[in-house]
Amino acid sequence: QRGVHDIEREIKFDGNDKMVAHDSEGFEAGHRNEVDVVTNFIETRSKVDDINLKLHLVWCVNFSVFHHQCFTVPVVAIITKFDSFVQDIQQKMEEDADEEGREIDDDELEEEANKEATDKFEKHYKQALQCLPHPPRAVVALADERLKTERNVYDLSTFFAIAQNADTRMKLSTSTTNGMFWNHDRPTVPLFRGGPFIDTWGTAWTAAPKGLARTLVQELETVLDDSWRLIGQRGDPNFSEIKDGNPNLATYCRWEQLVADTTLVMEKIYIHNIQDTDRLKSLISWYDEHSKTANYIRDEIMKLYRTRKRTGFEVPSGFTTEAVQPLVDIVCSRPLEAWPQEN
Repeated sequence: QRGVHDIEREIKFDGNDKMVAHDSEGFEAGHRNEVDVVTNFIETRSKVDDINLKLHLVWCVNFSVFHHQCFTVPVVAIITKFDSFVQDIQQKMEEDADEEGREIDDDELEEEANKEATDKFEKHYKQALQCLPHPPRAVVALADERLKTERNVYDLSTFFAIAQNADTRMKLSTSTTNGMFWNHDRPTVPLFRGGPFIDTWGTAWTAAPKGLARTLVQELETVLDDSWRLIGQRGDPNFSEIKDGNPNLATYCRWEQLVADTTLVMEKIYIHNIQDTDRLKSLISWYDEHSKTANYIRDEIMKLYRTRKRTGFEVPSGFTTEAVQPLVDIVCSRPLEAWPQEN
């Protein structure tokens, strides 16, 4: 039996004083009162002047409310059971192949089913939601098993952290721009991470005392600046391609990669309110070794490298916002990803 929830009651989390949650009773068919409670709460909090009382994100809301009303609160739309959707498409492909007398490899079938499911998700779900009068800030597809696993493994604060990823765009843009301003023409590593580059995030590591900032920079240098993932490093899968290419362009792209990596690590530090060295080291190591976002950054910048090489791009001699915009777009379009931190 479902418990009774007071939506006004604040839920706070140990070790993270930046986040307060409010839990509704949920929604059941035919229970209009439950919808009204949430609607009134969102509307009231949208109008308050005190930033500490404003809502900064709605994790889940009744679709009818989302479709017809607009509040000054970012919304993340979650499409569940994506794995079932893929299985249905795969089964249809198998049936079609049997009828036509075709043999199809299991791995190839799975790959094609995933591709078609993703295409249909983009066209019929994501685009449809984004065309609403008041579109969500982000649309995420989750497989049912993944959703169950993440609910078991991650605490509620991590789920909110995923959601908050959608609402840090301004900081991501500013940090990336500042990072390239200070590093676009840097001759050698380490990357310069002082000043407004990382100060943008306003974390415990970027405020006084200076010793904390030095600790942060040293950890970032140790892990990121010598990572095998770096474009042009021998461990990088694109090493041969880079070795025979334009060295100035490769160096410029490497700075872009380091600026992007640093910015996205800072985003995680900010969201999770990391204040101790052990958790800091754990996060940076996880990002370098396991994060899908880190691989996304490398792959997207390699696409930029190839396009620039093909079109005869010249590395800019000075900093311009136009030159940094492709990197800002890549960083701000990063995939939503939870850090599976140890509690």
